[in-house]
Amino acid sequence: MTAHWLFAAGLGEGVVLGLAAAVGIVAVRGGRVPGWGRRPVVRRRLWGQGALLVTAAVALQSLNLAFSGPGFLQFAGVLVSGAGLITGAALMHRATRDRRRGPTAPTTS
Repeated sequence: MTAHWLFAAGLGEGVVLGLAAAVGIVAVRGGRVPGWGRRPVVRRRLWGQGALLVTAAVALQSLNLAFSGPGFLQFAGVLVSGAGLITGAALMHRATRDRRRGPTAPTTS
């Protein structure tokens, strides 16, 4: 019974990560950002790169927890995925700021 629940949870996580990766790819390639962002995104491609990095870090963390046992490899995976999460979030935050006009001045495209 537990195996079915774990399979469904892994499948759900895969779907969510796939959607997150699709959002990042659309932002990088097409310059479109989803509307749920509270602050205006000034540099859309940078935001997409940050979203892709966050998605990759979460995927790495889930694979690391699933396939590596306790030890140095798991610790290294946690450090790398944590650094990816922080860097991706910093990129996404930086994409909301315009260097020329102040912290939240939107530009017209």
